[in-house]
Amino acid sequence: MKKEAIRVSTMVPTAPTTLYLAWLNAEQHSAMTGGVAKIDPQVGGKFTTWNGYISGKLVILDLGRRLVMSWRTTDFPREEPDSRVEVHFEALGGSTRLTILHTEIPEGQSEKYRELWSEKYFGPMRTFFSKYLPDPRKPPPPRPPPPPIEEEEEEEEEAEVTPKKGKLAAKAPPPSKKVIAKAPAPSTKVIAKAPPSKGKLVTKATPAKAVAKPVAAKAKPAPAKKPAKPAPKKPAKPAAKKPTAKKAAAKPKAKKK
Repeated sequence: MKKEAIRVSTMVPTAPTTLYLAWLNAEQHSAMTGGVAKIDPQVGGKFTTWNGYISGKLVILDLGRRLVMSWRTTDFPREEPDSRVEVHFEALGGSTRLTILHTEIPEGQSEKYRELWSEKYFGPMRTFFSKYLPDPRKPPPPRPPPPPIEEEEEEEEEAEVTPKKGKLAAKAPPPSKKVIAKAPAPSTKVIAKAPPSKGKLVTKATPAKAVAKPVAAKAKPAPAKKPAKPAPKKPAKPAAKKPTAKKAAAKPKAKKK
Protein backbone atom coordinates (compact mmCIF):
# COMPACT_ATOMS: atom_id res chain seq x y z
CA MET A 1 0.00 0.00 0.00
CA LYS A 2 1.27 3.46 -0.83
CA LYS A 3 2.21 5.91 1.95
CA GLU A 4 1.41 9.60 2.08
CA ALA A 5 3.03 12.59 3.86
CA ILE A 6 2.00 16.09 4.81
CA ARG A 7 3.67 19.19 6.17
CA VAL A 8 1.75 21.74 8.23
CA SER A 9 2.87 24.72 10.32
CA THR A 10 1.50 27.59 12.37
CA MET A 11 2.52 30.35 14.79
CA VAL A 12 1.75 29.92 18.47
CA PRO A 13 2.09 32.95 20.79
CA THR A 14 4.42 31.42 23.36
CA ALA A 15 8.06 30.42 23.78
CA PRO A 16 9.31 27.13 22.26
CA THR A 17 10.25 25.57 25.60
CA THR A 18 6.86 26.45 27.06
CA LEU A 19 5.04 24.81 24.17
CA TYR A 20 7.36 21.79 24.25
CA LEU A 21 6.75 21.15 27.96
CA ALA A 22 2.99 21.68 27.57
CA TRP A 23 2.91 19.07 24.81
CA LEU A 24 4.44 16.45 27.11
CA ASN A 25 2.27 17.33 30.12
CA ALA A 26 -1.04 15.42 30.18
CA GLU A 27 -3.03 18.19 31.89
CA GLN A 28 -1.65 21.02 29.75
CA HIS A 29 -1.93 18.97 26.57
CA SER A 30 -5.59 18.36 27.37
CA ALA A 31 -6.15 22.06 28.13
CA MET A 32 -4.49 23.40 24.99
CA THR A 33 -6.15 20.92 22.59
CA GLY A 34 -9.53 20.39 24.21
CA GLY A 35 -9.28 16.59 24.30
CA VAL A 36 -8.28 14.32 27.19
CA ALA A 37 -4.62 13.23 27.04
CA LYS A 38 -2.51 10.67 28.89
CA ILE A 39 1.25 10.94 28.40
CA ASP A 40 4.31 9.22 29.85
CA PRO A 41 6.93 11.97 29.19
CA GLN A 42 10.03 9.86 28.48
CA VAL A 43 11.64 8.10 25.56
CA GLY A 44 9.61 4.93 24.86
CA GLY A 45 6.67 6.25 26.91
CA LYS A 46 3.18 5.70 25.55
CA PHE A 47 0.55 8.38 25.05
CA THR A 48 -3.07 8.82 24.01
CA THR A 49 -4.75 12.09 23.04
CA TRP A 50 -8.16 13.29 22.00
CA ASN A 51 -9.99 10.87 24.24
CA GLY A 52 -8.06 7.88 22.93
CA TYR A 53 -8.54 8.62 19.23
CA ILE A 54 -4.77 9.16 18.82
CA SER A 55 -2.11 6.87 20.35
CA GLY A 56 1.58 6.15 19.98
CA LYS A 57 5.04 6.17 21.59
CA LEU A 58 7.67 8.87 22.16
CA VAL A 59 10.84 8.14 20.17
CA ILE A 60 13.05 11.27 20.41
CA LEU A 61 12.86 14.10 22.96
CA ASP A 62 14.94 17.23 22.23
CA LEU A 63 14.07 19.86 24.83
CA GLY A 64 12.51 22.93 23.25
CA ARG A 65 13.49 21.86 19.72
CA ARG A 66 11.96 18.61 18.47
CA LEU A 67 9.61 15.76 19.31
CA VAL A 68 9.56 12.48 17.32
CA MET A 69 6.85 9.87 17.92
CA SER A 70 5.08 6.92 16.38
CA TRP A 71 1.51 7.96 15.72
CA ARG A 72 -1.75 6.34 14.68
CA THR A 73 -5.51 6.78 15.03
CA THR A 74 -8.37 4.37 15.42
CA ASP A 75 -8.97 4.87 11.65
CA PHE A 76 -5.71 3.10 10.78
CA PRO A 77 -6.18 -0.39 9.39
CA ARG A 78 -5.02 -2.98 11.93
CA GLU A 79 -2.37 -4.36 9.62
CA GLU A 80 -0.93 -0.88 8.99
CA PRO A 81 2.10 0.14 11.12
CA ASP A 82 2.20 3.43 12.95
CA SER A 83 2.97 6.62 11.07
CA ARG A 84 5.81 8.95 12.04
CA VAL A 85 5.31 12.47 13.39
CA GLU A 86 8.08 15.04 13.87
CA VAL A 87 7.21 18.23 15.73
CA HIS A 88 9.69 21.10 15.32
CA PHE A 89 9.76 24.19 17.58
CA GLU A 90 11.38 27.36 16.22
CA ALA A 91 11.56 30.65 18.12
CA LEU A 92 10.44 33.76 16.21
CA GLY A 93 10.41 36.81 18.44
CA GLY A 94 8.15 36.05 21.38
CA SER A 95 6.29 33.30 19.49
CA THR A 96 7.01 29.80 18.18
CA ARG A 97 6.77 28.48 14.66
CA LEU A 98 5.36 25.00 15.06
CA THR A 99 6.02 22.68 12.12
CA ILE A 100 4.74 19.11 11.86
CA LEU A 101 6.13 16.58 9.38
CA HIS A 102 3.69 13.67 9.23
CA THR A 103 4.94 10.76 7.13
CA GLU A 104 4.05 7.10 6.43
CA ILE A 105 0.33 7.86 6.45
CA PRO A 106 -1.92 5.17 5.00
CA GLU A 107 -3.10 5.96 1.51
CA GLY A 108 -6.16 8.22 1.32
CA GLN A 109 -5.93 9.60 4.88
CA SER A 110 -3.43 12.47 4.55
CA GLU A 111 -6.00 15.22 3.93
CA LYS A 112 -8.07 14.08 6.89
CA TYR A 113 -5.06 14.42 9.18
CA ARG A 114 -4.13 17.76 7.67
CA GLU A 115 -7.51 19.06 8.88
CA LEU A 116 -7.04 17.27 12.20
CA TRP A 117 -3.78 19.11 12.89
CA SER A 118 -5.31 22.44 11.94
CA GLU A 119 -8.64 22.11 13.77
CA LYS A 120 -7.75 19.94 16.77
CA TYR A 121 -4.28 21.33 17.52
CA PHE A 122 -3.29 24.60 15.88
CA GLY A 123 -6.52 26.55 16.43
CA PRO A 124 -7.09 25.49 20.07
CA MET A 125 -3.40 25.98 20.91
CA ARG A 126 -3.35 29.58 19.59
CA THR A 127 -6.51 30.35 21.55
CA PHE A 128 -5.15 28.74 24.71
CA PHE A 129 -1.83 30.64 24.75
CA SER A 130 -3.35 33.95 23.60
CA LYS A 131 -5.25 34.09 26.91
CA TYR A 132 -1.96 34.92 28.58
CA LEU A 133 -1.25 37.81 26.19
CA PRO A 134 -2.89 41.28 25.96
CA ASP A 135 -5.64 41.60 23.38
CA PRO A 136 -4.29 43.72 20.47
CA ARG A 137 -7.83 44.90 19.66
CA LYS A 138 -8.13 46.64 23.03
CA PRO A 139 -6.20 49.82 23.85
CA PRO A 140 -3.52 49.44 26.46
CA PRO A 141 -4.66 50.38 29.95
CA PRO A 142 -3.70 53.90 31.07
CA ARG A 143 -0.63 54.17 33.12
CA PRO A 144 -1.35 54.60 36.80
CA PRO A 145 -0.31 57.89 38.43
CA PRO A 146 3.03 57.92 40.18
CA PRO A 147 2.80 56.38 43.61
CA PRO A 148 2.56 58.80 46.53
CA ILE A 149 5.47 57.04 48.19
CA GLU A 150 7.92 59.33 46.38
CA GLU A 151 6.25 62.46 47.83
CA GLU A 152 6.32 60.96 51.28
CA GLU A 153 10.00 60.22 50.83
CA GLU A 154 10.64 63.85 49.85
CA GLU A 155 8.75 65.06 52.91
CA GLU A 156 10.73 62.67 55.05
CA GLU A 157 13.96 63.99 53.55
CA GLU A 158 12.91 67.58 54.30
CA ALA A 159 11.95 66.56 57.81
CA GLU A 160 15.35 64.99 58.21
CA VAL A 161 17.11 68.19 57.08
CA THR A 162 15.29 70.46 59.56
CA PRO A 163 16.08 68.39 62.63
CA LYS A 164 19.72 68.38 61.60
CA LYS A 165 19.72 72.19 61.66
CA GLY A 166 18.05 72.11 65.05
CA LYS A 167 20.68 69.75 66.30
CA LEU A 168 23.43 72.05 65.06
CA ALA A 169 21.81 75.03 66.81
CA ALA A 170 21.44 73.03 69.97
CA LYS A 171 24.99 71.82 69.78
CA ALA A 172 26.46 75.33 69.16
CA PRO A 173 26.05 76.70 72.73
CA PRO A 174 27.46 73.67 74.55
CA PRO A 175 30.99 74.22 73.19
CA SER A 176 31.02 77.78 74.62
CA LYS A 177 29.89 76.46 77.98
CA LYS A 178 32.58 73.84 77.89
CA VAL A 179 35.23 76.47 77.08
CA ILE A 180 34.10 78.65 80.00
CA ALA A 181 34.09 75.68 82.31
CA LYS A 182 37.58 74.71 81.21
CA ALA A 183 39.08 78.18 81.84
CA PRO A 184 38.76 78.16 85.68
CA ALA A 185 39.63 74.48 85.82
CA PRO A 186 43.41 74.99 85.53
CA SER A 187 43.43 77.56 88.37
CA THR A 188 41.66 75.19 90.71
CA LYS A 189 44.13 72.47 89.78
CA VAL A 190 47.12 74.77 90.51
CA ILE A 191 45.66 75.69 93.87
CA ALA A 192 44.92 72.07 94.64
CA LYS A 193 48.60 71.23 94.21
CA ALA A 194 49.59 73.28 97.29
CA PRO A 195 47.69 71.31 99.96
CA PRO A 196 48.17 67.72 98.71
CA SER A 197 49.51 66.69 102.12
CA LYS A 198 46.16 67.39 103.75
CA GLY A 199 44.67 64.28 102.20
CA LYS A 200 42.36 63.10 99.41
CA LEU A 201 39.55 65.39 100.62
CA VAL A 202 41.14 68.20 98.54
CA THR A 203 39.72 66.62 95.35
CA LYS A 204 36.15 67.20 96.58
CA ALA A 205 34.12 70.32 95.80
CA THR A 206 34.06 71.64 99.40
CA PRO A 207 37.85 71.79 99.91
CA ALA A 208 38.17 73.68 96.63
CA LYS A 209 36.05 76.52 98.06
CA ALA A 210 38.13 76.56 101.27
CA VAL A 211 41.33 76.87 99.25
CA ALA A 212 39.89 79.73 97.21
CA LYS A 213 39.42 81.87 100.36
CA PRO A 214 43.10 82.13 101.33
CA VAL A 215 43.86 83.21 97.77
CA ALA A 216 41.56 86.21 98.22
CA ALA A 217 43.15 86.96 101.66
CA LYS A 218 46.63 87.02 100.14
CA ALA A 219 45.51 89.38 97.41
CA LYS A 220 44.27 92.03 99.96
CA PRO A 221 47.63 92.93 101.64
CA ALA A 222 49.23 93.55 98.23
CA PRO A 223 47.15 96.70 97.45
CA ALA A 224 47.70 97.97 101.06
CA LYS A 225 51.50 98.16 100.51
CA LYS A 226 51.19 100.05 97.21
CA PRO A 227 49.38 103.13 98.65
CA ALA A 228 51.93 103.31 101.52
CA LYS A 229 54.75 104.29 99.09
CA PRO A 230 53.11 107.36 97.50
CA ALA A 231 51.98 108.68 100.94
CA PRO A 232 55.27 110.61 101.69
CA LYS A 233 55.33 112.09 98.18
CA LYS A 234 52.00 113.94 98.66
CA PRO A 235 53.08 116.10 101.67
CA ALA A 236 56.30 117.07 99.85
CA LYS A 237 54.33 119.00 97.19
CA PRO A 238 52.39 121.34 99.58
CA ALA A 239 55.64 122.16 101.44
CA ALA A 240 57.03 123.70 98.28
CA LYS A 241 53.86 125.72 97.65
CA LYS A 242 53.77 127.43 101.13
CA PRO A 243 56.95 129.51 100.70
CA THR A 244 55.61 130.85 97.43
CA ALA A 245 52.56 132.22 99.25
CA LYS A 246 54.76 134.03 101.82
CA LYS A 247 56.83 135.66 99.10
CA ALA A 248 53.68 136.93 97.46
CA ALA A 249 52.62 138.51 100.71
CA ALA A 250 56.02 140.19 101.22
CA LYS A 251 55.99 141.94 97.86
CA PRO A 252 52.92 144.11 98.48
CA LYS A 253 54.41 145.36 101.79
CA ALA A 254 57.46 146.70 99.97
CA LYS A 255 55.25 148.67 97.56
CA LYS A 256 53.46 150.43 100.47
CA LYS A 257 56.77 151.82 101.77
